[in-house]
Amino acid sequence: MKVKRCFKLLFVSLLLASAAWAAPATDFKTVTQKMLDAWATLDMANVTPYYAKEPDRVFYDLAPMKYTGWSEYVDGFKKVSADFSAARLRMNDDFKVDQHGGTLAWTSFTFHVDFDMKDGSKLPLDGRWTDVWQKFGKNWLIVHEHVSAPLPPPASTAGQPLYKRLGGYDALAAVTDDFVKRLATDPQLGKFFAGHSTDSLKRIRQLVVDQLCEATGGPCYYIGRTMKAAHSGMGITEDDWNVAGKHLVETLDHFNVPQKEKDEVLAAITSLKTDIVSPPSQ
Repeated sequence: MKVKRCFKLLFVSLLLASAAWAAPATDFKTVTQKMLDAWATLDMANVTPYYAKEPDRVFYDLAPMKYTGWSEYVDGFKKVSADFSAARLRMNDDFKVDQHGGTLAWTSFTFHVDFDMKDGSKLPLDGRWTDVWQKFGKNWLIVHEHVSAPLPPPASTAGQPLYKRLGGYDALAAVTDDFVKRLATDPQLGKFFAGHSTDSLKRIRQLVVDQLCEATGGPCYYIGRTMKAAHSGMGITEDDWNVAGKHLVETLDHFNVPQKEKDEVLAAITSLKTDIVSPPSQ
């Protein structure tokens, strides 16, 4: 009896093992392509079968930041796609799948999509797509998704005036505010700002902004006095100039001004040195 029982158990084990070996592995690439084809219909009813429905699931689409729960994802995509009339999705040839045990897998690939807009325009887009799949019974469902697109390369600034490359008027105003504050609170240079009213300090600040704007090629017109007239009699020394220059470099570094633009700003300011620094006493 014991021998028969052992053979019976061995036979059952072999049957189970052979069944497991015979069970076809999930072709995630094919399943993912079907999921993409469903998205291309722009009909969320076609997409729904591929996703888990628990309300705490998090999905990251191109816009907005995230969706929590499948219902929010459905409603959100309907709003985002309201201006789309058609979509064509193409998976690139970099599809990859990683599987952990028999219940968890994740897939990743890059893709290209062409959206046809209802106004007749086209919207091409290249992006990245990652899904986390979990097996529920016989079905694999997406429990987390992350779809994103890379940032576009920065616009070329070649040939643009320094004003534009620095960021325009608001950027120059911010640089001025930071620089003037450093000068006014410096133990050595603060004396040059003493005695000015709040209104007077605002005027000085505005004149500096306008002068920087004009000097860097911006659409401003400096209406203040010449540098020589404005600084005559103030007794600004070579050492004062060097301290101010240090503060200007710190300000430019604070705003992450690129080296090329920083050198151009410093060169423009240096050209004013002979009109600002008082000649040494004889």
